[in-house]
Amino acid sequence: MARKTRASLTARLCILTTGTLFVVLIGVGHLAMSEQRSALIEQKKASFDAMTRALSLSASQLAAGTDRQLRDTVASRIKNPQAELESVVVSDSQGRTVFAESKSLPKKPYSRHMGAWFVLRRIFGYPAINPEDIYSVSVPVMIRPGRAGTFTAGFTLSGAKEMLDAVQARALLGLALGLIVGIVCALVMGRSMSSALRSLIQGAKAVSVGNFTFRAVNKRPDEIGNLTEAFNCMVEGLASSQEMLVERANTDSLTGLYNHRHFQERLAAEVSRAARYGHNLSLIMIDIDFFKSFNDAHGHPMGDAVLRDLAQLIIQNIRETDVAVRYGGEEFAVILPETRAGDAAATAERIRQEVQKQPFCASEGLSASLTVSVGVAEYPSQCSDRTSLVTAADIALYQAKALGRNRVSCYDSDQPGPPQADPYKLYVLLHAHDLPTIEALAEAIDAKLKFPSGHSRTVARLASATATSLGMSERDAAAIYLAALLRDIGQIAVPDAILAKAGTLTEEEVAGVSSHPNLGHAIVQKAPHLSSVLPAILHHHEHFDGAGYPSGASGQDIPLPARIIAVADAYQSMTTSRPHRRRMSPGEARTELVEKSARQFDPKVVQAFLEVLASGQPQEQAA
Repeated sequence: MARKTRASLTARLCILTTGTLFVVLIGVGHLAMSEQRSALIEQKKASFDAMTRALSLSASQLAAGTDRQLRDTVASRIKNPQAELESVVVSDSQGRTVFAESKSLPKKPYSRHMGAWFVLRRIFGYPAINPEDIYSVSVPVMIRPGRAGTFTAGFTLSGAKEMLDAVQARALLGLALGLIVGIVCALVMGRSMSSALRSLIQGAKAVSVGNFTFRAVNKRPDEIGNLTEAFNCMVEGLASSQEMLVERANTDSLTGLYNHRHFQERLAAEVSRAARYGHNLSLIMIDIDFFKSFNDAHGHPMGDAVLRDLAQLIIQNIRETDVAVRYGGEEFAVILPETRAGDAAATAERIRQEVQKQPFCASEGLSASLTVSVGVAEYPSQCSDRTSLVTAADIALYQAKALGRNRVSCYDSDQPGPPQADPYKLYVLLHAHDLPTIEALAEAIDAKLKFPSGHSRTVARLASATATSLGMSERDAAAIYLAALLRDIGQIAVPDAILAKAGTLTEEEVAGVSSHPNLGHAIVQKAPHLSSVLPAILHHHEHFDGAGYPSGASGQDIPLPARIIAVADAYQSMTTSRPHRRRMSPGEARTELVEKSARQFDPKVVQAFLEVLASGQPQEQAA
């Protein structure tokens, strides 16, 4: 946009500069004129001297009074207001006046002294003249033959001084006006510029603390206005960039959903809001069943495509007020504000059914069917805070997987009696790195299963000693110790009524008990530092002949740690009283192990275990 020259900052600066130079020039001229004043006055006096000598030639005629015309001419010249000749006096050698004429006196002389003129001027009301402004020149003349006299002419210097004063006054006036104009212009421009600059400074301070909503007021058409406009554009750009960065920081790059970081922030805010207003809040956790197998079979690019498709499917089946996130890996979460668990379960079931019907792209142009397991938990009826809400939804998800996957499970909703797990304790487990914490949790599991105190620690000691007897490293033996402690963590999903039942279990009850290795595997899988113990937890109920569970693996296909824990667990369980059978003696238990070698147990492991028992290595006895 074109700017008018007079409105531009450059033009204003030019005007200010010109005015300043003008004032400076006037000031210099005034100083120069003051220096020349004396010289001009002296030149004027020289001209008065010459005029006096010229007039003195008529002194004798004026003294004689014979030439009336001459006297009138001199009188008229003196009376002329514009004339600088103030007076003419002709006196004899005795000082007596023989002729006198002045601007302000009658023709008849009243005094013989020049000083009396000024007194008479005041008496007759004539303006007073400063004696310093009168310049008198006396020339000796002959008023008569043989009679000498003096011709005196008085000139006023006030006219010359007034002229010089007028010139200087005009110069001073111009200087004063120039100064006033310059000062006013400088003040106006300074105020205008400083106001705009203050606005920019305030904006810079606001931006420095992260306030990108500030906009500087721009009403100027000059360069500062352009600067203000550029500043506002910069702030808008920064605000846009910040929004983009925040969006990227909170968004999963693969699926476009919110990421785990934003999930924690948003869930905390929603829990706080629900607590403040007494509302309900539900959380859905979604995990793709056997997704690792899908990735292994079709490749990770196809797996990424599945994750993107599943993200879109979740968004299509939730409300706009719900928040869908990628929790991590193949796991998703949905926050449902002001929603009870039953309504959340209906939403989860709708998502599960849509996933089951959806054909997902696989390798070589083929399609594959996938299923999801879903856990649902509600705040505040089931949990007390954000952490326990997440853990409760995780437990419900594990329950869904343990019950066969491809289903929706609500936390504790399908289990009679008291809750089967404490979400906070599970949270501690998944983040604990110290052995005492894990042993304490194992003790709690023993208490739930009605085992004596120290039962799991004894199994762990026997299994670890057997691993050492088989030549395994100290590190592997330590991993087997941890796996033995956590082998039955999946039993938290089994109702207490089934665990305490003395009679024969039904097929449904057996299926519930048999699901605990899968659930235990899913729970411990959330703790990356315990990943080495996962195979032993999942397969410690497999039989050497393939008749065990959960996968029916046999022989060497069963991980060695799982085979070791199976023998130690069976021996310790046989020597412990249970609701459905009597306690065996150590000898009977050893015989049972030998008889079931090559069928339920690995013969080499049984032999090593019996050697450990025979060696009498110290072990903690169950109380």
